[in-house]
Amino acid sequence: MHLLLSGEGPGDIGTCNPAADHCTAQQFRPGPMAWFVDQLVEIFQGYEFSHLGNACVTYLSESYLAANKPVRSRKSMSIPGKKSPKETHYYYANARALAIAATDKAAELTDTVIAVLFRDGDGTASAGRGQWREKRQSMIAGFQAEAFEFGVPMIPKPKSEAWLLCAVKANPYQHCDLLESESGNDRGMNPLKDQLGVALAAENNTQQINQRVISGEIDAQRIDMDSFNEFKNALQDAVHKAMRQERDRV
Repeated sequence: MHLLLSGEGPGDIGTCNPAADHCTAQQFRPGPMAWFVDQLVEIFQGYEFSHLGNACVTYLSESYLAANKPVRSRKSMSIPGKKSPKETHYYYANARALAIAATDKAAELTDTVIAVLFRDGDGTASAGRGQWREKRQSMIAGFQAEAFEFGVPMIPKPKSEAWLLCAVKANPYQHCDLLESESGNDRGMNPLKDQLGVALAAENNTQQINQRVISGEIDAQRIDMDSFNEFKNALQDAVHKAMRQERDRV
């Protein structure tokens, strides 16, 4: 099993070092969301094996997926009940591009590839807050358009700081669903980014947050939020499908 990850930057899934739009494990510098994925996969597979620790991971940036955007199919994406917003086509196209890359990687490795697509869900009110469900569904539609069974949408609501804050706020893991109703606008009043910085005190850079996740101080298993649970359930389903495929291959 191999992980193919795509995120927005060093503070979520991670980045390449030296800077590049895609890289293999040797150049990949994982962020907290990548560690969430790795630890949950290890739990769902039922045995100790870190894909990050064993170099079984590839990273693709937003710019890589944009540059490798698939040709638009004749059958356009549709979301039942309404005309799909232009914004959701971005998520759909990203998922299609990631699915194609994952299929190619699986053929190259002769292995099952699980593709995790991280994108923050909501930004400012004017950017379409409240459309989290449509954005997630557009990712699913993109994976389905390429007949790819191992695609996992990872879309925090409103952004990854909410998931992390759930674990480090004054009453950790309690009533975290309230965080999903806050604005994702970093220029708003008391933004989640600032709340997370206060909760973490001086230890708020990516490496320090990573260490909290790796040590279990930030425990992905205990985060109970609708957007996180949707991601976790999709990842568990993909891992179990991958394990069945691997058993059938033997």
